[in-house]
Amino acid sequence: MWSPEDGPYQGKHYQLAETICRPAPIQQPRPPVLVGAGASEKTFGWIARSADGWITTPIEQDIEDNVTLLRKIWADAGRTGEPEIIVLAGKPDADKLARWQDLGVSEALFGMPDADEEQVVAYLQRLASKLGIGG
Repeated sequence: MWSPEDGPYQGKHYQLAETICRPAPIQQPRPPVLVGAGASEKTFGWIARSADGWITTPIEQDIEDNVTLLRKIWADAGRTGEPEIIVLAGKPDADKLARWQDLGVSEALFGMPDADEEQVVAYLQRLASKLGIGG
């Protein structure tokens, strides 16, 4: 469905007479497919076979060990390049972010408060201050 052309699809388990996806993705050959799931060898095996990367769960522990495991399973599956890895970071910790960056973590995401604009901006300023970024 993400190919530039519309038309039929014949897969291993199903077929479609016509496929149309609008708007079509700009990113080619397609947007990355990321799996949000708890860390396990089974999950990482599935990602290495069928996806482009991993999104951690909010309660994920041992990010460093799990990133290392995913990269090993990725390489063992014959995948080239690196998996995209997005960490739901929890509490801000500049040292932890630096370690994750060294490991190849693509992004770290922080939750936003469900609040008015002034409170969200204040939260972002505190977050930036804790991480030593911004001005």
